[in-house]
Amino acid sequence: MFINEKIIYLALHKTGCTHVLKLLTSIPDFNGKIIGKHNKISNVAKDELGDLSKKIKSGNVRNPWDWYVSLWAFGCMKKGGLYEQIIEKNALRKLRHPLAFLTPVKKWRKVYSDAENPQLFRQWLEMLLCSRRKDMIHFGEAHVPRIMGFMTYRYLELYSFGFQKEMKNLKSIQQIKQFDSEHNFIDHFIYNENLDNDFKSLMMKTGIREDVLNDVLKISKTNFSLRKHYHDYYDESTKQLVREKEMLIIEKHKYDF
Repeated sequence: MFINEKIIYLALHKTGCTHVLKLLTSIPDFNGKIIGKHNKISNVAKDELGDLSKKIKSGNVRNPWDWYVSLWAFGCMKKGGLYEQIIEKNALRKLRHPLAFLTPVKKWRKVYSDAENPQLFRQWLEMLLCSRRKDMIHFGEAHVPRIMGFMTYRYLELYSFGFQKEMKNLKSIQQIKQFDSEHNFIDHFIYNENLDNDFKSLMMKTGIREDVLNDVLKISKTNFSLRKHYHDYYDESTKQLVREKEMLIIEKHKYDF
């Protein structure tokens, strides 16, 4: 999360957020501070947030099919919070609670073993989106994985007010869409597919000169996931699985495979 007197930027992982945070902190005289990385508004003290109504609230979004491949491939590099949650924290939880309903870590390690193997990706995706096992703290409520994907979960958690409180009551895609329409507070989305232009548009709203932005945007991107094009990883079944689980984001932001 980045905050200053003009904007608040929330970082949805694997959407180009690391690069955006680097750009924000590279603009001359655009003083602000980074608080954590993927922090929610509810994690930050009110005196640090300031008056939200006077700030442009921004965040990233990305094609969900591409997002899942990037998330998985990053885990194949043994990086990322999701990988840590599933591999490292679940191993500790299993030691402490041998009867816990968790997928064996050995099975997760196998699907994270080769970022160029579409079959492993498809197995990972089905484990992530279809399992009722409580492998992730994020999906502690058993019904959540059945009605929304991990991306939609994180999207609503970061970009809307009151999601954690209301989550148990969201039992259909219609309810999810209604909740998002009423509680999503983002004023300006930065699309990963159009990151430079959307970032420039956001900054120009704050009064930053275009020539300054052009210099800042020369900064190279980082945090790449090493993998092939996302089209190479899907079959019809997994393509449809993402469409069903991420319907909110796909329809709202007009994404297609």
